[in-house]
Amino acid sequence: MREIETSQCYIRQRRDFEWQFEDEHFHASFWQHHPEFLATIGGRGGSCLIEVGGHKAVLRRYYRGGAVSKLISDQYLWLGKALTRPWREWDILQRARKGGLPVPEPIAACACRTGLSYRAALITAYLEDTEMLTQRLQRENLDADYWYSLGLLVKRLHSAGIRHADLTSDNVLIDSQNRFYLVDFDQARVMNRIDDWQWRPLYRFKRSIEKRHRNQHLHFGEDDWQVLMDGYQS
Repeated sequence: MREIETSQCYIRQRRDFEWQFEDEHFHASFWQHHPEFLATIGGRGGSCLIEVGGHKAVLRRYYRGGAVSKLISDQYLWLGKALTRPWREWDILQRARKGGLPVPEPIAACACRTGLSYRAALITAYLEDTEMLTQRLQRENLDADYWYSLGLLVKRLHSAGIRHADLTSDNVLIDSQNRFYLVDFDQARVMNRIDDWQWRPLYRFKRSIEKRHRNQHLHFGEDDWQVLMDGYQS
């Protein structure tokens, strides 16, 4: 990777990527006036699908959630470049990819400082032929073998020492070959050892599916979760 510094912003990008990113490239408003803008794809604040350097990519700006977002929507306390949200997410994604985990490749990141605060964005490679697990379960059942493999994948993530901060059925993607991918590693953490920390994100995942099942009538039952746990504990 390589890093550059402009008047207010720090930019990190893949070293082998021919496109030279600038501050403006990290705002959806820039792309919306260019043919490389492909779609708005949701997410907090609205992520967008773009084509950059001949590659499809997802641009995601960092926005706060919860009550605080009504006061401060997209600003974070500046504690140094290495501790900004896109830098930390980039490092987590690279760690996961080196461990063979199916996560998107980071392409470029930007953090723009103003006094004691900063705003930020991350661009990652687009995962073709995928949809959220939530969407798949709205349409059809998932065979037991795939629940089992999903449990194995979550265990691999935890064995790599990575704690996903928002492990939900929206942040698990599945393709037409029923292969799984994990996305949105904002605020993920590297843990020093496997102990009781692993259960909280695991059961957060279960609660997310159960909540969506109540509201959206997913094809999901307790037997499916038990098979996932069998894979996790195998």
